[in-house]
Amino acid sequence: MSRGHRDGMAKSVKFYSASLSAGAASDSKFVLDIVSRLKERNRLQVLIDGLDRTPTNLAPPLFGEEAFVWSRFRENFQPASEKMEDGAAPSADKPEGFDNLDHQPNYEGVIDRRSPSLEAGQKTYHVKIRLTETDDIVLFENPSHVVSLDAEEADLVKEQNRLFETRPKARRTADAEAQTRDLPCKSRSVNTECIHRQDVASFVSNYDMYDTYNDLERHTKEINVAESASKLEITTYSREGMEDIDDRLNRNPNFHLSSMILQRLLAGNVYREQQIRFRNMYPPDPCREDIRYLYRLDVLWTYRTVETMGKAVACASWCPANGDIVAIAYGIYGHTSSDDRGNGYVYVWNIKNPVNPERRYRFDCPVTCVAFSQRTPQLLAIGLYDGLVQIRDITDNTQTPLAVSNRDKFPVYQPIWDLKWVEFDNDSKDEVIAVSQNGWVMKYTLTIGQYLLPYPLLRLDRVEGTLEGQSATANDPPPVRIQSDLHPQALCVTIHPVQKDKYYIGTDEGAVHWCSINDPFQHLGVLQMHTRGIFCIEYSPWSPKIFLTCSGDWSIRIWIEDLPEPIVTLSTGFAPIQAAYWSPTNSTIIASVTRNGVQLWDLKRRSSKPASETTLGSLTTALTVIRFTNCGRSLLVGDAEGKAHVCALEDMPFPPHFQYRELQTAIYSKLVTTPDLLTRVRRMGYLGY
Repeated sequence: MSRGHRDGMAKSVKFYSASLSAGAASDSKFVLDIVSRLKERNRLQVLIDGLDRTPTNLAPPLFGEEAFVWSRFRENFQPASEKMEDGAAPSADKPEGFDNLDHQPNYEGVIDRRSPSLEAGQKTYHVKIRLTETDDIVLFENPSHVVSLDAEEADLVKEQNRLFETRPKARRTADAEAQTRDLPCKSRSVNTECIHRQDVASFVSNYDMYDTYNDLERHTKEINVAESASKLEITTYSREGMEDIDDRLNRNPNFHLSSMILQRLLAGNVYREQQIRFRNMYPPDPCREDIRYLYRLDVLWTYRTVETMGKAVACASWCPANGDIVAIAYGIYGHTSSDDRGNGYVYVWNIKNPVNPERRYRFDCPVTCVAFSQRTPQLLAIGLYDGLVQIRDITDNTQTPLAVSNRDKFPVYQPIWDLKWVEFDNDSKDEVIAVSQNGWVMKYTLTIGQYLLPYPLLRLDRVEGTLEGQSATANDPPPVRIQSDLHPQALCVTIHPVQKDKYYIGTDEGAVHWCSINDPFQHLGVLQMHTRGIFCIEYSPWSPKIFLTCSGDWSIRIWIEDLPEPIVTLSTGFAPIQAAYWSPTNSTIIASVTRNGVQLWDLKRRSSKPASETTLGSLTTALTVIRFTNCGRSLLVGDAEGKAHVCALEDMPFPPHFQYRELQTAIYSKLVTTPDLLTRVRRMGYLGY
């Protein structure tokens, strides 16, 4: 409350506090003590160098009654710099809101209102005060001294830093401590990373949404909040009886079948176009105008799981009765330490569900090879790194093998590098020929019991002397014979397409042994075909006498039976050929794989270099396996990281009407430079089926 009166030209204002004034007059000890302390404080003076530096009171006194004239008000509230005798402190700028304080206020027109707490004859006035906003005052600022490399001004900052580093050393500087303020710089770790966008497809069923939103059990509990009397409610959700339901469903075969069918249906929403291409529902039109032969690979999808990441794709086999099913073996590739040879896997994939495999088989050692049976397509033969051979029935949901090789009858502890199903017997016996690293060729017969019946066919020996065929070049060193290496490694085996009892074995010394099941422990012949190990032997689908071999000497060679020299040699340069196969749809096309990429050869066009070479995945990841699909218009390529890429062959030549004639013409065209060999091939006559 305030009261003002006019006295000449001076105007004074008195300040009252009714409650405190009344309290000061009381006999309360507390109030009297406060009043005495305030009076003592007003009497104190601060003297510095003989000058009175006592701070002035900014607020009017609360007790008693004191009149303030306008001149004294200006004296009390003038800036401190005006009172400084030395004038060192600069004067502050006057805000705009106090521009009108130099003249006396006008009290005309002020409403006179009587307050019941004042004495009779006293008047009160309502004084108008205008508050204006002052300028913003920056209290603290910490600009960033780090610029992200992805920012627009990154190049300018780099140039400034370069100029600063290369500036002339005009001043002498020393890396020493100084009493300077540390600049709080921002570290690069506080900057957020750039947001990368990626198209990811996923699917979910109505059952998952129902279980998530409806079949949830709600639990709510209260906890006390620290330094507060309130409580906080926390609500959690859980599925009631989840563990019991999962255990019961895992033991239910009908649930697994229903889940597999449901996943196939959901995957069709994402991979519909790729599945249509795999099934060849829209073949290329041979009459279109923009036909180009580019021999291009288009990746449709990739088979991969978290469990098999880091395990190399060792082998793959397509089911002969159902071209949608493929079995992939995961093991080791190249030099691998013993610690990384812990386990292996065999997954059975279906193109209807490229996300999850439909069968999973786990083994305690790496898997080296797999093969489906032609006679009984549901049987899958599996070769292991420890020398065992297993037969699995993929129609059985259990993890129990159908039969396992018995080491009590004939022990084999070396890795099984390749195996093939035997089909020449008319007694409807399921038999497998397996070749191992120690040179043994074993035949296993599936019986009623739980073990395979082993029968040793042959053990290979190192070839001595000079063999017929490809002789070693002058740059190749002579082989070193030691007593512990008397038996070569059998790397691959293949069965003759017509004479089912005849089989060929490729070894690590580059020789091919052909033998007969009816004549065990005997050789029908040996031919030196390469200077390094032979990884694959494949017969042409259009001729039972023309076959190819690929080796670690960087070459693919095409042979004709009864001829000791190759008719065509394909070389990739400086890369071992991991595998090579004939195309099932075009007699002149061959697909091969090296560590760096996939090559497609066309004997009809050229043999000096491949028609196309495609790199899949990372440049540092080695490719290991290649397989044509049953239809011949797609390829499966595996790598050393556990990924299997299913690729479609695009912009390929159209299959000829007479496949063998095209193959024969292409071979004759390659033998023009060797007329003697061409004459011998022509004399052999018709080589087709």
